[in-house]
Amino acid sequence: MRALNHRAPAMEHSSATSQNKRKHPFHKKQQYLHRKKQKSVSKIEKTLTLKPHSSNQNSVSLSNRFQSTQRKKSHNYDSNFEFNRKWTFSCHDSSAYEDRVVFVSYNILGVENASKHPDLYFKIPSEFMEWERRKELIYKEMHHYNAGILCFQAVDRFDDLDDLLQKDGFRGAYKARTGEACDGCAVFWKDKLFTLLHEEHVEFQSFGLRNNVAQLCVFKMNENQSETGLSTEASKTTSPNRRSLVVGNIHVLFNPNRGDIKLGQSIQIITRMGNIPVIIGGDLNSLPQSAIYQFLTASELEILLHDRRNISGQLECPPQQKDLKSRDKNVARSLMYRWSDEELRLAAGNDELTHIQH
Repeated sequence: MRALNHRAPAMEHSSATSQNKRKHPFHKKQQYLHRKKQKSVSKIEKTLTLKPHSSNQNSVSLSNRFQSTQRKKSHNYDSNFEFNRKWTFSCHDSSAYEDRVVFVSYNILGVENASKHPDLYFKIPSEFMEWERRKELIYKEMHHYNAGILCFQAVDRFDDLDDLLQKDGFRGAYKARTGEACDGCAVFWKDKLFTLLHEEHVEFQSFGLRNNVAQLCVFKMNENQSETGLSTEASKTTSPNRRSLVVGNIHVLFNPNRGDIKLGQSIQIITRMGNIPVIIGGDLNSLPQSAIYQFLTASELEILLHDRRNISGQLECPPQQKDLKSRDKNVARSLMYRWSDEELRLAAGNDELTHIQH
């Protein structure tokens, strides 16, 4: 009897252990399914519909559906993913103009520039920075736009781009920067649409404005040719001057603190434009709200109303409203920023000139 009493707890323990062993695979499966659920891929379906300005008669509605796959705590880059750009349509009515020009401008990031500043691109996978891959993507995007004129900046592989774009009927012109830099600016145009009448280069070094460069190209639209591929009676009777245009391609100095040099470079290319339609492309290294951008669009600028270090808008400085029209001259002078004679000379070409216009 004592033996049985001693064995009974052992049997109960054995029974409990057996039950635990039978339950363990089930719990293990539940834990596995839970972990699998946590690591499952979530698919997000988005619809992007872009409606242009209603006043634009030639605008179209763009719609695209895509699926993107995201994994938690991992970077899954899809090389086939198409980036959908948000386009802004002009509110001006252009229906009276028969000719159409598709113009594209890009800073394509020179290979040498990228290799010398790895700290700026350390979050980008190395394979995405390889030129062999990037040049094919550049060509693919340009082909998609079906542009007539292309302006590139930070170009140090011009021959590679020239070989690719020749497939689409482009011809190109290149201007390298002065000094030790190995990149420059390039303009490409479709030979069947445009004829190059004149080409001019601007080396800013000759004006004491660093080693940046700019290009000026005068094009004539070929007879009965337009971006739409349609010939019209209006285009046949249009004067030669009206079917010509100037294309400016510029890469402005990056340094945010040297607004005087940035402004001086912009003025040098503006003053060379003729009395025909003008398209300015390039990397201005300035924000659309900046004083430099306003000068290009509004045709005038009061230099002393702006801080040289923030005239490009790149640095985040608190805005200061300075309205000289509502104050007397003595108060107005106290509100002006101080520019040295050398800075004014670089910015405006004259150390006594503070109000510039074009």
